[in-house]
Amino acid sequence: MSNTNLALRPISSIAGVEVLGVDLRRPVAEDVQRSLREAWHSHALLLFRDQELSEEDQLRVARIFGEISTEGEYGDQNYVSNVIPDGLTPHGELAFHVDHSWSDNPLRGLMLYAIEAPPEGCGGETKFANVKLAYELLSPQVRSRIADLQIVHTYPDQNKHVPIPGPDPRPGMPTSTHPLVFPHPITGERLLFCSPRHFDRVVGLSAEEGLALAHELAGYVDRPEVVYTHVWHPGDLVVWDNLQLQHARTNFDRSYRRHLRRTQIGMPAAVTA
Repeated sequence: MSNTNLALRPISSIAGVEVLGVDLRRPVAEDVQRSLREAWHSHALLLFRDQELSEEDQLRVARIFGEISTEGEYGDQNYVSNVIPDGLTPHGELAFHVDHSWSDNPLRGLMLYAIEAPPEGCGGETKFANVKLAYELLSPQVRSRIADLQIVHTYPDQNKHVPIPGPDPRPGMPTSTHPLVFPHPITGERLLFCSPRHFDRVVGLSAEEGLALAHELAGYVDRPEVVYTHVWHPGDLVVWDNLQLQHARTNFDRSYRRHLRRTQIGMPAAVTA
């Protein structure tokens, strides 16, 4: 497969395009890299199917979109897996979240490459919620109410799978405060930045008021009209905007093997670079 026949095919009206005509095992020409970055900024999610990628290949491809981030405890690459002993979040459902929202600098992008996945229809899908669209669903009254609010995100207990854990009692866990209405660093568009899995509290509200507001806003994040569900097949590579698209995981039977390689992307490369 050459890398000179780039084409894009929409996969959802919510977000995302499938990239055709690119073999990521081969060097990607500069003009194609620019096109991929433009597509990423425009569509928030890129899907490459039937790729055969080594760890080195995946890191090289990730650098098309920005610097590799090593923030956190897992280095530049890790596995979301129930196949290896140290796999991340090996089982169960995961609520919607923004990776590293507990940091002052949340990740700008994420990349997952499917090596093994449950059979289609057996769970383990990744759901992507377009929080730009979720914000647009809010009534003018709700937008006004949350316009100046700040939300505190905390590092989650990896064993918690409840949608909104509430204040985390564990001392010493990293936390960060962000605007509840978060401006996208590239487009400037307003994003609903309530990450249910990492929610701790809303500044200036009582615990009860903050939790009630978080539950209310989480209902917009999980609405069908803002969610694209990706069914994984081996060879799928997905790179997405971690700020515009929150992600979650559906439950699946532990007897099915699920093994995905994960790469963190920091500040994105400029569209015109």
